[in-house]
Amino acid sequence: MENRMVGKTMGTRYQVKISQLHISDENLNLLKHKIDSVLIDVNHQMSTYDPKSEISQFNDFADTSVFRVSASFGYVVQRAMEINRQSEGYFDITVAPLVDLWGFGKKGHILQPPAEEKVRSLRKKVGSGHLTIVDSTHLKKDIPELELDLGAIAKGYGVDAVARYLLSAGYDNFLVEIGGEVVARGVNARNELWKVGIDRPQFSALPGEDIQGILKLKDIAVATSGDYRNYFEHQGKQFSHTIDPFTGYPVTHDLASVTIIADNCTWADGLATAVMAMGREKGLPWIEAIPRVEALLIVRREAGIYREFQTEGFGNFIVEE
Repeated sequence: MENRMVGKTMGTRYQVKISQLHISDENLNLLKHKIDSVLIDVNHQMSTYDPKSEISQFNDFADTSVFRVSASFGYVVQRAMEINRQSEGYFDITVAPLVDLWGFGKKGHILQPPAEEKVRSLRKKVGSGHLTIVDSTHLKKDIPELELDLGAIAKGYGVDAVARYLLSAGYDNFLVEIGGEVVARGVNARNELWKVGIDRPQFSALPGEDIQGILKLKDIAVATSGDYRNYFEHQGKQFSHTIDPFTGYPVTHDLASVTIIADNCTWADGLATAVMAMGREKGLPWIEAIPRVEALLIVRREAGIYREFQTEGFGNFIVEE
């Protein structure tokens, strides 16, 4: 027996599957309402597309005094800053002005790269060193223009938030997925490990259309970051949404996709973006050294030709054909 719910959130779709028990249509509708409420709360905290959200209020706060935030918002910022430190700056949630400039934020898409002078100017307003976590519910910026973008970690947090709610409601066997970020608990309707596909990073493929491999999962989280979903093309060149905080430009290496397996999806989501920013040569040894984390890196050699690199334990999660 499997119960499935779907909906929209964070500019994408979510699905929740609950197995091993029967849920009436009435109770399933009530449960979906609760899940939607959890995700609405996350959006009200972390969506830059909502002008009244907590993050929008922080970004509009042109002051260097202490700013009060919710515990959830503070937690996500703390995890993001931890990844920033561990990655030596490659993961940076203060790149919001650059994300907008390159057409990947709330201001909408662009058709050609921005002027070099504009990139250089906005880089002066970017840097996690300008953000201080006073405590779990208070933040402080040392330049009034500093803005945050939690898009690289908020979906993972949303998945974790739904999973926590389901566990608190007494459900033990479920899968939560938001835009490709996943938490799997227990077993599926066949009493087997949950199966999740990894997309081949084809620019033209739809989600699930072209599968690189399949993972078997239980009590663990998975997140994928890549260059093949959110990008624009100009004069035959693709510009990815992953911004290198050190240059202010989209990354230019050949790493096309990173899939991270970790204990929770907030952590997995942020780590995947950090590795995408680093590239394979720096990212693979860095992620290999982090305990309880496994990774698959897919490098694009040329159109339709890919090469896989993975951490030592990643193969334990792959479904053998």
